[in-house]
Amino acid sequence: MTIMILVIGATSFIGPAVVEKLLGNNYNVKCLVRTDSNIEKLTRITDDNNKLKNKKIEFVTGNLQSSDSIFNSLKEIDSAVYLVDIINTNFIKNFLTAISKTKIKRAVFLSSTTVLVPLKNKAKDLKLESEDIIKKSNLDYTILRPTMIYGSRQDRNYSKMINFIKKRGFFIIFGSGNNLIQPIYIGDVAEAVSLVIKNPKTFKKSYEICGKEPIKYKDMLEIAKDKLKKPFKIVKLPLKLSKVCVNIYNKIFPQSELKPDMIERMEIDKAYSYEEASKDFGFSPISFKQGIDKLIKELKA
Repeated sequence: MTIMILVIGATSFIGPAVVEKLLGNNYNVKCLVRTDSNIEKLTRITDDNNKLKNKKIEFVTGNLQSSDSIFNSLKEIDSAVYLVDIINTNFIKNFLTAISKTKIKRAVFLSSTTVLVPLKNKAKDLKLESEDIIKKSNLDYTILRPTMIYGSRQDRNYSKMINFIKKRGFFIIFGSGNNLIQPIYIGDVAEAVSLVIKNPKTFKKSYEICGKEPIKYKDMLEIAKDKLKKPFKIVKLPLKLSKVCVNIYNKIFPQSELKPDMIERMEIDKAYSYEEASKDFGFSPISFKQGIDKLIKELKA
């Protein structure tokens, strides 16, 4: 019997990759979407992939503003995948209220390694609160905590970085660039979701998932330079000067996504072990060299 999975947050940055992976692994997929959602990327999955021509994505409308709006989407499903940012605790509560009225016991949630960063941060506190709410539910949950995700035109980090470099011919490092990072390719996140969905070893557990190995930020830029085959200048700004510059920039452009607390996080190593994920569900991520090569090719296409 084919299993039906409900994906909440299917139109998000990570959503289409997860939906495609689930379909490819012979799950039926139902997507909860708002009435004004753009579902073009989701409908293209089966149109563009010859292996998925016989697959069909089912859509059901609703939103997370209330548990009643979600309830209908939970009919005739076996498990749920929650891809909406868990920073919104009310959305989590509404989802858990709705699913508690059904016989469904299995759900996978996407959090982030932000919860592990040793800094006071509102986003961190809210995500931890949501994780705690999930853990206190009666669900057989799995919480996946990816590092920074990249690998799509829609990612707000590396795609922007590559496009900036191509346009400007330089890139700025805040600080020495010796801090460790371990970004994860979008396909590896989707693979992790698919691997855990029916794996009882992962029930009521949380996992860090990340790239194959940690690298220094400055080395990441050198890898990007090599893969782009385009020379560009790397400008280093000391951290104190960086904070001053970012504060001034935010006063001029208050809607900027670049915030002072991002500079503070540049001082912190963000490297993690995925040993438990490998042991429990065979998680085996690709390297940054492989992932950035895939991204650059996609951007060129």
